[in-house]
Amino acid sequence: MIHRHTRALLLAATLAVALFGYSAIGQESILSYTLSPEKAEIAPGGRAALQLSIENKSLHPADDIAVSLIDADGFTIEPAEGDIKVIAPFGKDTLYLNLIASSNVALGTHDLKLQVIYTYCIEVSCFQIVDEVSVPVLVSAASVGPTTVKRVRSLPSWVIPMVAGILLITAILLWRSAGMRIPLYVVLFLFVVGGLAYGVILGQHEQAQGIAAVLCTSCVGIEESQHEEPVLSEGALSALNNLSVDLELIVYYAPWCHTCPYAEAMVEQMAQHSDHIKYRFVNVDENRDMAAANGIIHNQRTIVPAIQRVDSGDVIFGIDHLEERLLDLLGVEK
Repeated sequence: MIHRHTRALLLAATLAVALFGYSAIGQESILSYTLSPEKAEIAPGGRAALQLSIENKSLHPADDIAVSLIDADGFTIEPAEGDIKVIAPFGKDTLYLNLIASSNVALGTHDLKLQVIYTYCIEVSCFQIVDEVSVPVLVSAASVGPTTVKRVRSLPSWVIPMVAGILLITAILLWRSAGMRIPLYVVLFLFVVGGLAYGVILGQHEQAQGIAAVLCTSCVGIEESQHEEPVLSEGALSALNNLSVDLELIVYYAPWCHTCPYAEAMVEQMAQHSDHIKYRFVNVDENRDMAAANGIIHNQRTIVPAIQRVDSGDVIFGIDHLEERLLDLLGVEK
């Protein structure tokens, strides 16, 4: 009886932390930036070295990070666009840029901006984020040398996961070989509390909730869904036969979206089984104004895949339970 109550409490706590962690980090910027020097000094026609340190404070990898200088008359950077392919969860990377001033740039302080564009995916939804980093620049008659930034040695990122893995494997072996469940429960508890405490110490409360969510969902066997080619159910095929009006769907996608092909294939299959469904695909990177006008891009946050019913303007996002939600968007039921 005690074990049964313990399992129930553990499962309830796991699901609560998972839901809270998921809602805390969704659709938000997951990168933080540190610029060195904080204020660059440069002479007309001169250059200054910039170092942009980028830290991923979430459990999701940030992909295709592109950095460019925007709205900066009289200034350019080398390279014209910096880019990083991926920053792993809780990882860091650095871009080294040269800021170049034209010979006729005005003396004084200029507030330049670096634009950072990147993407990340949470289970069935992918997001494109646009951030801006302020670059204060003082243009004076005499140039100053490049700032030297000291590198701080930190604990290798693999140490903590390795120690946690050893503890978990040891607890599982004790459980399987000697029937000792208490050590396993203790380790799982330490995983959750440790993940939260570690994030709080670093000032990363929301990310700590996300760590605990992943650890807990792994404990109870809840894994991220893997989506193959969609197959319509018999109920869906029957429901499509009840569709009696002509409808058009727009599927918003992006080349960087991992789950968009699943949504595209689902719409294609439904259209194959009903002459009343017409559809078209819209690349949000190439049609940003259209995507913004229909809520796919909001506050510089891009959310795909998204499927819109043209006549009503209704939109659904992601691919979780997509068959049911898509039938509801079409106005038919299984």
